[in-house]
Amino acid sequence: MKASRGRLNLYKILFADEKLQKHLVEIQLLSKESLIAMLNVYEPIVIKAVYGSEEMNIFHKNNQYHIQTIDKIVTVDDKEELFSALKNETTQRYYIIQKSPTTNKQLRQFITMQRDTTLSEWCIAKKTKKTRTTFNSFICEIYFHKIRQIAIRAATKLGESFPDCYTIVLDIACDRYGNIWIYDSLLHLLNSKWSQYHVLKRKNLLQKYLPKTDLLTSETFRDYLHHYKAIILKPCIGQNGIGVLQITRKNYSTYEIHAGIRKLKKVSVDEAFEYIKKTYLSKSEYIVQRRIALATINNNPIDLRVVTQKVSGVWKITGKIVKVAGEQFFITNAAQKLLTLDQAIIDAKIRLIHHKNFDTLLNKTCILASTLLEETYGELNIIGFDIGIAKRGNIWIIEGNKVPDIKMFHELEDKTMYQTILKIRNEEK
Repeated sequence: MKASRGRLNLYKILFADEKLQKHLVEIQLLSKESLIAMLNVYEPIVIKAVYGSEEMNIFHKNNQYHIQTIDKIVTVDDKEELFSALKNETTQRYYIIQKSPTTNKQLRQFITMQRDTTLSEWCIAKKTKKTRTTFNSFICEIYFHKIRQIAIRAATKLGESFPDCYTIVLDIACDRYGNIWIYDSLLHLLNSKWSQYHVLKRKNLLQKYLPKTDLLTSETFRDYLHHYKAIILKPCIGQNGIGVLQITRKNYSTYEIHAGIRKLKKVSVDEAFEYIKKTYLSKSEYIVQRRIALATINNNPIDLRVVTQKVSGVWKITGKIVKVAGEQFFITNAAQKLLTLDQAIIDAKIRLIHHKNFDTLLNKTCILASTLLEETYGELNIIGFDIGIAKRGNIWIIEGNKVPDIKMFHELEDKTMYQTILKIRNEEK
């Protein structure tokens, strides 16, 4: 029987380790009794859905209790009313309750833990600043040595219960007294873009083909927009371009948010992030990426779908097709046109010095990525890679999909690639 990936069960798994118990922020399943009991001890407190990113904060001010949701504040007079009001704001069946951190007095980070295989040791793949801190860099470095040991122990404990998980994100804080606290843990499985990014990043040969990526927080949002004129935000789990955003820094006081064909402007980076937080982050965890300036055809971005398949145990390239984004779209999921790679290179005026070398590099990169993903996630038979192509012919691995849509190949006049993909897929089942 598979263990539940919900917050409450992950907490119980960690709590079973005596050495981790003192580092866990207490969690209880939300009920009227647990709510009142928690408020008698802690204030403020946070309510989180057992599954997903939905959360609410509860605080006491001016002799009243306030429920702060993603888009409003509900005020009640006492604890009895509080639970009823809280139930009106919830959308899921189960929630947990815990003490809310005082962020200005803590070093709080997302620590991404990664392992190569089920038998490999866990290591820290990424430290992502979650909130601003008053701690200086020297103090942060001292505390991090303590955080590292606890993070490895927590990931090891969770990994024992979830052998098919290779990426774990821990929400860890260190307070001004040097105490380490684990506030949350989240498993990233095969369908997570964040997990896939770290799997591919392990290979030095692939690193230069991966756009710089991090977990989305208010700090990474600000940092990426400081370094890059435009960035891309994506849900960690999702497909078909749903929820993908492009943020462009137009000048020092204007930020454009582009979703689908809709564009809107915000007058500050804080206002832009608050809009995104309210509209998107309550539904899913997100990553932030540097935007790659893709080649275009008639000012519409293009990208390349490369299909790799296992043929008699060996990875082969079996299909390549270029998607042209629709008018006013910045991604190609709503493609207005499908082209062969050769035709797209001509139409987009991509400056390739040696076309044959480009094709060889593209093939080797996708084969290597396929091999690496299979080594980590187990047996795979087909992968569809979305590859970005810049004007000068540079390639970027956007992501790999283990259940790629092959119907687009049927749209080409020449059906050879479609028939080849279909034939191998049926033979290798």
